[in-house]
Amino acid sequence: MRESLTVFDKTYGWYLNQLAECDYLARGDRLGTEVRDGALIFSFMNEPFSVSRVGVVGPQGKEPGFSESIVLLNYILRCPDTLPPRGDWITFREVKGSGPLAVYFAENVMKPVERLFSGSLSELSDRCDELGGTPDPTGNSYDFSVTFDLLPRIPVALRFNDADEEFPSSCTLLFASDVAAWLDPESLAILAVLFTQKLTQKKV
Repeated sequence: MRESLTVFDKTYGWYLNQLAECDYLARGDRLGTEVRDGALIFSFMNEPFSVSRVGVVGPQGKEPGFSESIVLLNYILRCPDTLPPRGDWITFREVKGSGPLAVYFAENVMKPVERLFSGSLSELSDRCDELGGTPDPTGNSYDFSVTFDLLPRIPVALRFNDADEEFPSSCTLLFASDVAAWLDPESLAILAVLFTQKLTQKKV
């Protein structure tokens, strides 16, 4: 365990060093964030976070988990020079380089939602409301469709069909087509898993 923590600390420190070497505050507008007192202020999965050279601070001033910190730091460091064009929704499999993570994504993002909310559409709706979800009329062919802004430039669409006599429940998580400009596939998969954990935690 001590060795693992050391690896985490080294990785986190490396990202902070990268942050210190760039003018990260100048990226605030492109990232869709507020700049305050030398820090970038984020709405991250509908909760307040701040990032500065000192590190990542979560809600109520608490230190967030390693995964949350790495996703936020990657989001800042990968910020493109100009806002990329945005087209239709895409699946995780359509993100370049996501192939090796496709099974992990299905097992840890879609299947938990399918399993926990099958036959509980009203509970899924209530939980999405609590997390700041917005009804998505473009997904009207599904039993339930809602969008979230997990980070300012990273919207997602959750689409869900409940089980019936012929088919089991099915869940799809879609991303804006420009998502690869903001996060690499591994960070995107981590973000999706964090979202699923938050969505399902009251059902577990």
